[in-house]
This record gives sequence, structure tokens and C-alpha cells, in this order.
Amino acid sequence: MFQIGEFSKLGQVSTRMLRHYDKLGLLVPSHTDEWTSYRYYTLDQLARLHRIIALKELGFSLQEIGDLLQKADGPSVAELRGMLLLKQAEVRQALAESRWQLQQIEARLSRLEAEGQPLPYEIVVKPVGATAVATVRTTVPSVHEMGYYCERLTGQVYAGLKQVGIRPLPPELILYHTDEYKEEAVEVEAAVAVHPKYLTHLPIDEKIGFRELPGHNLVASLIYEGPFSDMIPAVLALLSWVGQHRHVPVGPLRELHLSGPAHAAHVADTDLVTELQIPIAPIGLNNDEK
Repeated sequence: MFQIGEFSKLGQVSTRMLRHYDKLGLLVPSHTDEWTSYRYYTLDQLARLHRIIALKELGFSLQEIGDLLQKADGPSVAELRGMLLLKQAEVRQALAESRWQLQQIEARLSRLEAEGQPLPYEIVVKPVGATAVATVRTTVPSVHEMGYYCERLTGQVYAGLKQVGIRPLPPELILYHTDEYKEEAVEVEAAVAVHPKYLTHLPIDEKIGFRELPGHNLVASLIYEGPFSDMIPAVLALLSWVGQHRHVPVGPLRELHLSGPAHAAHVADTDLVTELQIPIAPIGLNNDEK
């Protein structure tokens, strides 16, 4: 048997934590001297200690670890796998939120440093014609999950078109339907251009819809090159330009994938070319897109 100090060295855990694990029933000493209250551990208890440490480092709470280890033979492989998958999803969500926050901070810093300087993007105003599109629309729970949902929605559009035998046309688009800045419950629509004839002879398909994306006389536009994850400064630059020129958005922000399908396996993030468009009108005019 090993005294608590010796067992502490073997397991690389402080004696304070070993006493805490004992108190919680996570790792009870093999023997406690009734006269001295000294705790003694056996070598085979190292395996349980290592499992506790591993689960703790994965982010499980001591309560969750206790629930996992309460069985005499420990958690089954299926139970442990389920817990790990849940924890994996939680960590990924936390990382996505942190990345989003970092991007926002960097974008705001760039705007502060660029005050009074020319915009790093060339912004033009032009008319845009109506376009027939096949679409799928949903509510994205959080902006941190936007990339996942946009890829999934776009895939649904292409799969639906293939099922009804319709050839997709360029461009591929993402539309962000929101009247205000939101980080949760964002209405997003993935769209792919199709021949206008399908608007009068609608295919029957429950997976995708067909509609005409309205045209506009005034659309503020810029070209962005690079990964979607770094696109926030370009969006902010476009919105700032609209406000500075005394205009307001009258339709959803449009993201046109000029380099082709954005999530094609052969396209590198650095090769992506995206046009950002915002339908606009002078302040005071009501020309909302329906």
C-alpha cells in the first residue's frame, strides 16, 4: 500500500485533491487507519485516478465524473462515447463563439484604425436585375453556427435540383433576412439561380422552393477575396459606406459566390471570390423588398 503522499506523487495529483476525491466518494482510500486517520491506496487504484483526471481534463464536472464511475465496472464504452460526443459539441460551440468574438474585435479595431482613411474596398452602386432562384430557408440559432448551416442549406438546394432534373445556374447566393443586427435566430436563405421558366411551371418538390429574387435600381456592392471566416470587416465596410452616403438597406444582405459553389471540395478558402450586395435607397424613401 501507498501512503497518501506517495500515491500523490505516483498519480501526479495533490494530496488536497485526493482528500477532496475521497470526500466526494470518487476515489476512496483502500484503507484508512482508525487511530491515525492516515489514508492508504493500492496500486490498482491508479487506473481509477487516471480516469478521473482524464475526464476532468476533457471538461467533465466532478458530478458528471461521479455519475460515470458509480458503476462497479465503470461506464460502458457506449456511455463514455455519448458523453464525449456531447462534450465535443460543447467545446466546438465555445470555440466558435470565441472565434466570432475575436473576429468582431479585430474588425472593430480595423475600423478604428481606418477612421479618416480611404476604405480598403472599392464600393460601387449599380442596378441588379431580377433572378429566378431555387431556395431553402431556415432560422440559424446563432451566428457562430452560420458556416455549418450555410453549407448544409446550399447542399439541400443542389440535392433538390438534382432530384427534379433541373440544371443549376450561377450564381450561388446566401441571403441574410434581418431588419436589425442579431446574433441569434437569424433568418438565412440559400439560393441557386435557375432558368426563369421554372417560375411558371413549378416543379413539385417539398425540399426546395422557387421564387424570383427581386431586382433593384440601387445596390451597393463590393468584391471580397478570401475565406468566409474573415469576411466580417468587408461587411462592416459596406454597411458603413451605405450609412455615410445617407442611404439605408431596403433588402437582405446578399452574398454571391462568384468563384463557383462555395463548399466544393476542390476550392481553397483563399481562392474564394465573393460579391457582397445590399439593396439601398436614400434615407426617407420606403422601398422595402418583399
